[in-house]
Parts: sequence; C-alpha cells; structure tokens
Amino acid sequence: MKRAAERRYKMKYALPRLFEKYPWLETYLREVRRAEELGFPYVPDIVVRDPATAKIEIRRPPTRWIIQQTPPQPTTPLTPPEQAQEQTMAPPQPQQAPRRRRERRIPLPPELEDVYRVIKRLVKSLSIEETHTLFRIMAELKGYGRLTQDQAARQFEGLTRQTLQRYMERGEMPTTPSGVARMQKRIILPTLRRDLLENTTLLIEVLRRFADQYPDHTATIEQILRVLMEPTEEPTAETEEEPPI
Repeated sequence: MKRAAERRYKMKYALPRLFEKYPWLETYLREVRRAEELGFPYVPDIVVRDPATAKIEIRRPPTRWIIQQTPPQPTTPLTPPEQAQEQTMAPPQPQQAPRRRRERRIPLPPELEDVYRVIKRLVKSLSIEETHTLFRIMAELKGYGRLTQDQAARQFEGLTRQTLQRYMERGEMPTTPSGVARMQKRIILPTLRRDLLENTTLLIEVLRRFADQYPDHTATIEQILRVLMEPTEEPTAETEEEPPI
C-alpha cells in the first residue's frame, strides 16, 4: 500500500505516470514554458483532433499578432537647461496632507500625580497572570460582552478592535516578559491614567475587583482608594460684616 501511494502521490513517480497516461500533456507544458520564456505574449491553445486516440494540436497565434516585449531603453541624463524646461512643463504635484500630530496628554492635577505614581508601581510589579487578569477586569467593566467591540475598544488607550478580540476571544495575550511590559506601558497604564482623570468610579471598581482576586496587593490598593475616596475640602470664603451706616 505504501508503494502504491508513493507511485500515486510522490512527484518522483506521479509525473512520469501522468505523462505516460496523457502523452499530450508534456508537449503542452513545453509550449507553455516557451511562452513563459517570451514573457507570456500569448497562451498556447489546445485543439483535440481525434478524441479516440487523444491526438491534439497545439496552436500558436501568428507572429504578427504577438506583442513583442521591448526592453527598457537607457535614459541619458538631462542637462541643466533641459531639466529647467522639463520642470516648467511638468504639471504641479498635489501637496501632501500634513501629518496629524499626536494629541497632547492632559496633565494630571498635583493631588493625583502621587496616586498615579503608586498605580504605575503597582502595574509594573504585576506578574504575567496578574496582568492578564487586570486587563480582563478592565474590559468587562468597560462593557465587553454588553457593548459592541468597537465601543469597548474605544474606551482603552492604544487598543484596536482586532487586538481586543484577539486578547479576549482567542486568548492571545502576550506571554513573554517583554510583551507583557509593552502591554502595560502602551495599553493598561494610559487607560488607567485616563480613568483616574475622567472616570474615578470605574477605576475604583477595577482596583477593588483586582484586590478580591489577589489579596497580596490589598495594602497598595487600599492606599490608592483611601486617597481617591477621601472628600475634598472646599475653601470657604469668609464673609466680612459690613459696618453699620
């Protein structure tokens, strides 16, 4: 059986048997090779002259119908007067659109700078598994599974819908230390920074859920939550009593 399979499927045996069964095939392949060497100005045609004996006739177009492939001619360098004349005759080139500048990040208030430093140290100290868990918690709280994938991806910084789908559905999150560090730097930390500035409630819920799964980081997370949840004192303006008239 093995020898029969080799004779049927291996190129060493299959092609000679194929040419033996169809003698016209080798002739036709040679004609195709000839047309290929000429740059395929035509495709050879097969005409079956006798179906009983499988005799064929290969036709080529007349020589006058073949498009001759002319090699490119070398160009001579132009003299300065000719260059100036060519530049004046050339149509004006369309101006390229200016490159879009990256949006400048909004600076954090002074009272949140220290909090972000603690968050940054926390994220950089996470292991690979802890980083994956933190990303999944963030994605679930941002509506993954309830909203469309485009809407959920737009709530992240530096994340596309394709990457979000690859991370959550296919489980293709980075597993090397360099890949995880890149994920922390480009996606997780910028997103947490934006949440710290715009959506503190969501950030608090993310940190609480993460502390429930990894109690080893509870002390650091409690330090962050204590600062975020303490009430801010509003300055009270003292009203001066007007002297009696």
